[in-house]
Amino acid sequence: MFENVYKVNYELEDKYWWFVARNNIVLHLTLKYADINKEDIVLDFGCGTGGFANLISNHFNVIGLDTSPIAIDFCRKRGLNNLFLGSIDDFIANRTPVKAIFALDVIEHIEDDKEVVQKLRALLTDGGFLIVTVPAFSWLWSNHDILHMHWRRYTKKQLKNLLEFAGFKVVFISYFNFFLFLPAVLKRIFGKKKKLEDTPPVEPVSDFLNKVFRKIFEFEKYILPIFRFPFGLSIVVIAKKCKN
Repeated sequence: MFENVYKVNYELEDKYWWFVARNNIVLHLTLKYADINKEDIVLDFGCGTGGFANLISNHFNVIGLDTSPIAIDFCRKRGLNNLFLGSIDDFIANRTPVKAIFALDVIEHIEDDKEVVQKLRALLTDGGFLIVTVPAFSWLWSNHDILHMHWRRYTKKQLKNLLEFAGFKVVFISYFNFFLFLPAVLKRIFGKKKKLEDTPPVEPVSDFLNKVFRKIFEFEKYILPIFRFPFGLSIVVIAKKCKN
């Protein structure tokens, strides 16, 4: 990502509606569907500026991994110390087996998603879990994807096939950010097209709208264990490593 994206993420990650709601939804689903103990080592793969790693550090023994020294520096500013600067190959060479890996809005940044999912599987202990979120639907491609250096967006079927091909059993999968899907689509259709250089890393909203959007999005954590959404702006999946 561009350097200014890290700075904006660091400043907003603990209060901006999308970050806060997504992180709380993922944690809620993880605690429900993944058998992970507080002592277990978990990896936040592509931890960015550390907002999610900071949240789950109260629940698990978390290591933050990122290839960007800028991101790692921001993690340290949060007080996180269990960090690894390097690639997934560097971490594999370090021989630290983990019980779970979180890859939140990460694999869409990687050209060869098949290879990286297989490498993540190799890091997991038997019966370990991979928790993934990705942006949904290629037809929603926008300047946001370009600015954040995405390679692709996914359908639920594409993501499920990717994980099963790599040797995972999908425990839970659903689209999410469902209730804000239609407003987002209408905004992209009828909104004024911005040039890439004028596109902010995070869409600014008023404090009032920030609270409203957070409540609407975060409410989904109570619905998702009961009902799988047929569409949404993103996809969340929890997958378990199958035995060889």
